[in-house]
Amino acid sequence: MLSNSRSARTGWIQDLAGYWRELLFWMLLLPAFGALGSIQPRRQIGVLIEACAFLLIAISSRGKLKSLGLEFANWNRVGGRAAAACVVVGLIAGGAIVAVASLSHQPLGTESGWNKAVLAVVLGPVLEEVIFRGYLLNAALLVTRRLSALSSAVSSIMGVAAVFSIAHLTRPGTTPLQFCCIVLTGCLYGCIRFRYRSTAATALAHAAYNLALYLSYWCDISR
Repeated sequence: MLSNSRSARTGWIQDLAGYWRELLFWMLLLPAFGALGSIQPRRQIGVLIEACAFLLIAISSRGKLKSLGLEFANWNRVGGRAAAACVVVGLIAGGAIVAVASLSHQPLGTESGWNKAVLAVVLGPVLEEVIFRGYLLNAALLVTRRLSALSSAVSSIMGVAAVFSIAHLTRPGTTPLQFCCIVLTGCLYGCIRFRYRSTAATALAHAAYNLALYLSYWCDISR
């Protein structure tokens, strides 16, 4: 009886060890995401190390997150050309929004502080794309599976973009321009997710878009 108990315990530990990529993915992402808002410099440095470690794990885990439900995250590998295309699309979209904001003299809501930049360019895009273009988009496709392939894709992309924009309304001071930007980029990320079948591709575009906003902020083009 004791031998069977030890065997079962060993088997459980071995199974858990087999999920090391998935466990590291969330164990590094979620604490770093939550702690980047800390005002303590020592804590911020620790979080920066966590963010770098997470980024390395995320890059090496593309196409390998198949346990703990992460197969629905679609964190799949993308080719070099596809990755470059996603970055270019994100930068162009960000540049277009910066131009519109500058001409209309409206703020983009970019926050100062390196920790906010890391949150917006590194951690935020990964977490948001895994949730919205990963889990939620897959759920929307299941709900609309009785429709034609095109109708299912379009309605799922727009529906998730709507939820994506509503989730951002919790941030105080969101302007109509910012809300429209969130809706449009949500649809853009959904199209990229369908084009490349990967939330890693959408995270690249999302990160490039946010980087464009921060570059304009640092260059005093917009606020």
